[in-house]
Amino acid sequence: MARARLLLGPRGGRFPASNCLLVEDHGVALLVDTGCGWEVLERVRDKITHIVYTHHHPDHISGHHIVKGRPTYSPTGEEPYRSLEDLGKRYASTRYREWMRMATTLIGVREVPDPAEYYRQGEDLCIRGLCIKTIPAPGHLLSHTLLEPEPGWLHITDIDLTGFGPWYANPEASPLQFLSDIETAYSYDAKCYTTSHKPDKYCGDEARARLRRYALRMTESMEAIYNAMEPGTLYRPEDLAGKGLIYRRYLPGYEDIMSYFETSLIGKLLPLLSLVGCTHSRRGLYAKREGCHGIEEMRNRILDRLS
Repeated sequence: MARARLLLGPRGGRFPASNCLLVEDHGVALLVDTGCGWEVLERVRDKITHIVYTHHHPDHISGHHIVKGRPTYSPTGEEPYRSLEDLGKRYASTRYREWMRMATTLIGVREVPDPAEYYRQGEDLCIRGLCIKTIPAPGHLLSHTLLEPEPGWLHITDIDLTGFGPWYANPEASPLQFLSDIETAYSYDAKCYTTSHKPDKYCGDEARARLRRYALRMTESMEAIYNAMEPGTLYRPEDLAGKGLIYRRYLPGYEDIMSYFETSLIGKLLPLLSLVGCTHSRRGLYAKREGCHGIEEMRNRILDRLS
């Protein structure tokens, strides 16, 4: 039976780092993601036989240059990028230069993985007798994948249970799909959960309580946006960015890209507010509907589904 352990990144995997997994069986030592810090990767480098990526966000690939040379597997949807610039254009098309500066200077990315093979999320990934289950969770990113490294242990990757998320700022990401992914994790037959950005393993009732709390953060963000809107005023997403509604502060030196991502997050929540009857839109502008109970109703639906 496969034996897995969590390799903690700096500060327990807190962004801009992430946690990795090391899964061993049948003479295979499979490293999941490479964002756990160069020092950790140096310690395990000699035993690693294969590398698996859950997705290609920069905090998950930052140590690739240290362990490259092993057969590498990535989920479908991660194209063989020619350069870091290609990846930046996918994630931040109009701000890719600022994205690249954050990826290289803050996160430490030196190169993009060039996988030998791709796996299809939802199917078992088997390498020389070692098999791990993969579960698609495309709300964060279309290629984003959860893994079951051991029976009963679900690694929920960037359903990260931190105050930084849920995070769906890239163009292909979706807040409603992210909620569906949380429900998938909640209903999975798992005894314990780990994430890419928390140092602990959560089990039983505590794990499910944390997943519920994490899902409700989305309604809290919606409520903050709604409360910040003045009746009779039309808003664009960028009009509401920089007011502490999603990010309390921007990382010094990275204000432009942080503002870009916060604007994207708000731009996805404003239509969701319209869907629950709390705003109405006209030509890309949004106005507040007073006396709205849609956010509370959404909160109650989340609690009903995660119970």
